[in-house]
Amino acid sequence: MSRGHRSRDLKDINRTDVLAALSQARTSLIEAKRHMRPRSGLSRSAEAVIAEIDDFAFVLTGSREHFHLKAHGTPARRLPEDD
Repeated sequence: MSRGHRSRDLKDINRTDVLAALSQARTSLIEAKRHMRPRSGLSRSAEAVIAEIDDFAFVLTGSREHFHLKAHGTPARRLPEDD
């Protein structure tokens, strides 16, 4: 057993750098999937890695949807107040 490598605690890592790298990897995998046959083994493997990235983002941020696009919407209409 090698004792030269110490496991780092999550508090010791730069979350911003890790999330940026994961975001880039996730985006690349999604783009690559566009050129794959939908139900191929390669496509399923890419989808599994994307799911693992989302799981790791959950560990870091508390949100499984950290990398998901936020829905655009209009604010609720204000109703006229009764006098």
